Amino acid sequence: MRVLVVGGGGREHAIVEALRRNHADVFAAMANQNPGIRRASKDVLLVNVTAVDEIARWAVERQVELAIIGPEGPLERGITDALEAAGVPTVGPSREAAQLETNKEFTRDLMRDHGIPGAPRSWAFDDREAFSDFVKASDFEFVIKPLGLTGGKGVRVWGDHFTTKEEALAYGREILEKKIGGVARFLVEEKLIGEEFSLQAFSDGHSLVPAPIAQDHKRAYEGDKGPNTGGMGSYSDADHRLPFLTEGDFAGALQTMRQTVAAMASRGTPFKGVLYGGFMATKDGPKLLEFNVRFADPEAMNVLPIFEDDFLETCHGIAEGRLPSSLRFAPRATVCKYVVPMGYGTHPRAGEQLKVDEDSIRTAGAKLFYASVDERAGHLYTTTSRSLAIVGIAATLGEAESISEEGLAFVAGSFYARRDIGKPEVIRQKVERMRKIREGR
Repeated sequence: MRVLVVGGGGREHAIVEALRRNHADVFAAMANQNPGIRRASKDVLLVNVTAVDEIARWAVERQVELAIIGPEGPLERGITDALEAAGVPTVGPSREAAQLETNKEFTRDLMRDHGIPGAPRSWAFDDREAFSDFVKASDFEFVIKPLGLTGGKGVRVWGDHFTTKEEALAYGREILEKKIGGVARFLVEEKLIGEEFSLQAFSDGHSLVPAPIAQDHKRAYEGDKGPNTGGMGSYSDADHRLPFLTEGDFAGALQTMRQTVAAMASRGTPFKGVLYGGFMATKDGPKLLEFNVRFADPEAMNVLPIFEDDFLETCHGIAEGRLPSSLRFAPRATVCKYVVPMGYGTHPRAGEQLKVDEDSIRTAGAKLFYASVDERAGHLYTTTSRSLAIVGIAATLGEAESISEEGLAFVAGSFYARRDIGKPEVIRQKVERMRKIREGR
């Protein structure tokens, strides 16, 4: 089958690899020359991935039979609508259904109107004076969220990114004046205390089938310090849960997602594609931080390498509304660590050469996924975004983390990576922290 994959990051390289395991002929549309995707593709269109009409025309010219959309930007622009109007079945929601990610207020309204569990208290503002009155009267810590897409870098949390009411007011004014996220309006939500986790699931518009749970690390530096990023790495455990979660956490998160899919179908805008819920495990159960309407990056690199069913057939089933009732994933732990340019998160240094010993990484038992790198004259260079990811897969988290570290040793150049992701002592700290939170300490 001839399959179009849109996007040029690590997530898309993982998608392409999963498709190639089932012998798909891949056609790629991406903005950067990702060498892993290029080598696995029949043809490549270098293009801004939000140029939906150009991509749709190119797909039709190449007689593409199925499309899979990686990033959120093209979904916000209606790429699924354009491709399906051109006769190309697509794994990815319509522009209307993509509002679950592209409009945070839409999601909160949907949860309230349909009684979907897991929503924190929230308020929306587009008026400076109203926000000022709210802040002055508030006696609790909160989070400020632009409504639209900000690449994972727009959310600011009391205690992490600001510590005074004056700083909160300043960020609110900045969102309104600069239209951060694309609109002069934002959400304020109560700050939740707990541990974050990511639950990705496949949906054909009616049913929903979950993948293993993973935990992302948004902060740039070790110990969860520094600015927010698109994600520095992630891990998943062999039992497809996480050591600090209960079965109730998983069941509650899955219920939130299933009721969301049902609500979207009931309003005539069925969700078809991959729904990814970012949750916080709290003493009161799981709370939804946000939805994303595509595979997570980096968490896609935790679940796709251990996907045991036919990924191509699964994607075809999603597009045609016939998703199987269950999917199989190997009982393996995974640890993904991103290589990023120096200064990533604030002032990333682009144009630095990276040397990657692919054979030695493979011999170490690790997987390599290229992300936002440029390949020129056979050499690799950093861009301003994440460069590549090394994934360790093993029977235990400790073994998977060691394999990821061993693989990182075969990447040379000027770069940074968070070495604490998946380390046993860090996970033990998370388990102890959640135990105390559940006990109310």
